[in-house]
Amino acid sequence: MLRIPKKCHLLYRFHRSILIVATLLTVAGAYLTSKLGLQSDLASLLPDSFVSVQALHKMQEKVGGIGQLRIVLESSDFGALKRLVHDLEPKLHASKYVNYVDYTNDVQFYHTNALLFLDTLELDSLQMSIRSLVDEEKQKLNPLLVDDLFGDDDNEADSEDELAVWEAKYEDREPKEFYSNADSTVLVVKVFPSQSNTDLGFIREMLEEVRGIVAGQNPASYAPDLKVYYGGNFKNRLDEFEVVKKDILGTAIYGLGGVFLLIVIYFRRLLGAILITVSLLYSLAWTFGLTYLVIGSLNTITGFLFVILFGLGIDYGIHAFARYVESKQAGLDTKDAVEKMVCETGTALATTAITTSAAFFSLLIMDFKGFSELGFIAGVGMLFAFIAMVFVLPTFIITFEQMGLLKIERVPGKTLEFKRRRFRPAVPVIVAAVPLTLLAGYLFSKVDFEYDFTNLRAITPERRIVGEKTEGVFKLSESPAVILADSREEVDEIVEAVKEKMRQDTVTPTISTVRSIFSLVPDDQEARLARIREIRRLVEDEAVGVVQGEDKERLDKLRGYLAVDRPFTWDEFPDKDKRQFIDKDGNIGNFVFVYPSVPLRDGRNAIEFRNDVGTVVTKSGKEFHAASSNIISAEMLLIMIKEGKLAGILTFVIVFLIVFADFRSFRAAVLVLSPLAIGVILMGGAMYLFGLKLNFFNIVVLPSVMGIGVDNGVHIFHRYREEGPGSLHFVLRNTGLAILMTTLTTIVGYSGLIMASHPGLNSIGDLAVIGISATFLTALVLLPALIQLFEKKIPVSRP
Repeated sequence: MLRIPKKCHLLYRFHRSILIVATLLTVAGAYLTSKLGLQSDLASLLPDSFVSVQALHKMQEKVGGIGQLRIVLESSDFGALKRLVHDLEPKLHASKYVNYVDYTNDVQFYHTNALLFLDTLELDSLQMSIRSLVDEEKQKLNPLLVDDLFGDDDNEADSEDELAVWEAKYEDREPKEFYSNADSTVLVVKVFPSQSNTDLGFIREMLEEVRGIVAGQNPASYAPDLKVYYGGNFKNRLDEFEVVKKDILGTAIYGLGGVFLLIVIYFRRLLGAILITVSLLYSLAWTFGLTYLVIGSLNTITGFLFVILFGLGIDYGIHAFARYVESKQAGLDTKDAVEKMVCETGTALATTAITTSAAFFSLLIMDFKGFSELGFIAGVGMLFAFIAMVFVLPTFIITFEQMGLLKIERVPGKTLEFKRRRFRPAVPVIVAAVPLTLLAGYLFSKVDFEYDFTNLRAITPERRIVGEKTEGVFKLSESPAVILADSREEVDEIVEAVKEKMRQDTVTPTISTVRSIFSLVPDDQEARLARIREIRRLVEDEAVGVVQGEDKERLDKLRGYLAVDRPFTWDEFPDKDKRQFIDKDGNIGNFVFVYPSVPLRDGRNAIEFRNDVGTVVTKSGKEFHAASSNIISAEMLLIMIKEGKLAGILTFVIVFLIVFADFRSFRAAVLVLSPLAIGVILMGGAMYLFGLKLNFFNIVVLPSVMGIGVDNGVHIFHRYREEGPGSLHFVLRNTGLAILMTTLTTIVGYSGLIMASHPGLNSIGDLAVIGISATFLTALVLLPALIQLFEKKIPVSRP
């Protein structure tokens, strides 16, 4: 058994020195804590060693500003929208925060050259479709033609359908003049920043200036119904940060206030609650001061650990102070009561602190920083909380006892003796637990994983409106993957490798198109022009007067596109479309853009897209890695699914080994951990019943619940070993009541997340409350039943 040396006289002798040193460390820790920042970018949760992260950083260095701010204008008067944008453009361009503004397309250029964007094979196929149609129409005009009574019209229908498909294909090369919706009530302006979206201060300043420029233009003067919204990944990044920051503040107030109130109610002593709380705040200052020195910042997941650690760490104070009060009321003097508190209860606290911190520290080996950083902070936090409650809290108690401010009188007739009796519900409890556990295990196996990223993001009302208003405005995805090459030859190889992947991937295709700087101005334009001239001759010499109806209208429209008679040059290409291929130094870059054909908000699609383009191997054998926030999300999803299972198994193994080392008995360790394992299974069954899913936020709860839930069993078994056989009723009445309070404080700490606006963080609160409640019930009901059942076979008498 882990023991704390019985040298409490040292606390009496040096309690003032201990308090002074602890206070100085707390002041230093609080100062460092104040310097902690919050990193809300999910890409920061993957290690820099990942090639996808390195590719993203390389792209940011090469390209500069990543992302955009969107101004969404809405009015029934589209002319008013155009006038407003025309007036806004020079003012926005003049801002130091803006690189350039984009809201329109060079329609004439794309109309003139639309067919030059079809390759020679596509043009040959178009020519064949027109030839088939012309031949069919000529056959209809042949007076000697006799209908095949046994034939059908499939070939004729196919030719007409093919022409319609080709019409859509070359018309697709001709964009709308403005970024507008189908009924021309919405016009979107894309504002590209002069810096990257990694600097939240820059984003905030840019958004404020752009809002000021738009407001200064008085949009309502252009049309009474004109409305302005802001969106894009720049705005979304800031919204996500603000929501998380607001949630942290809200849950902190709720969690700290709720936990403090519970302690006051439990002990019915305001001063006792204050001493426990202040001692814990000391430990939190040490924890987050060290976090600043080691990690430097918090992330979306660890940002809430202050409240959670407050709810967890207070448990040690409740157990310690409850034992002190119990000893004082039984007639012990302060020195003996402190010795009971530190040397007896402290022993159990040492085991639970080491067990819980080790469970968290086991997460350090994980690649996912949401796991590893949470493991470090929570592990350190639990150890510091234990130290504060075993050394700092006693010095506070001694000091205030000596000052006469803390008085706990003896309760007449109360002793540490009790009547020994059996725990009679043991057999019924175990009999009921077996089928319930089997049912919960079956339901747990049916719990789904949440793959839809939109269900885990902070969707503000404005973001939702922007999404609805801009739906269908842009044909291609606004989030392509970018592959950087070093030369023209490498770009060509990458494009060909991606196209080969597109040709081969017929089962789960995820790529819509691939573009490079060189695909903008094709090298073989003369060959394409030769095909176009042949098609023009076919239409003008053979189709005119032969093809009628809708097909004639299609060919008449095609003749406008067939008028192209010369190649276009790089200088003629629209400036706005060239910009994406120009790096931050103004040079033409060797970029390859790969556009997805599937919505990447679905994690399964993101994973498939990542598998297709994350790493591209060219014919020469070179590897290239794509940069994309969606690829980062897919990698994070894959690693969390893999490491989430590993974290759960590893945590349980470490907890088992520590409990085994503490009790020096395999049977005792199995006895203590069985209710924990069953509690986790019950948690899974409850998840299914409540419709909850695992996701890459709440999956961190699984190892956390194991580390937290084992404390209850350890405290009960330690007190039972101390008191001996027949003491279960006494243990449950005393230690059990303290466990109830520690569980409530932990639940209050986590339940603040249930009130969070961020869906991912909200799910952490939901699952944690369910898991902590389940492991508490199994420890309080099932563990005593198991102890009673095996009391004669397991040596549980005090060593």
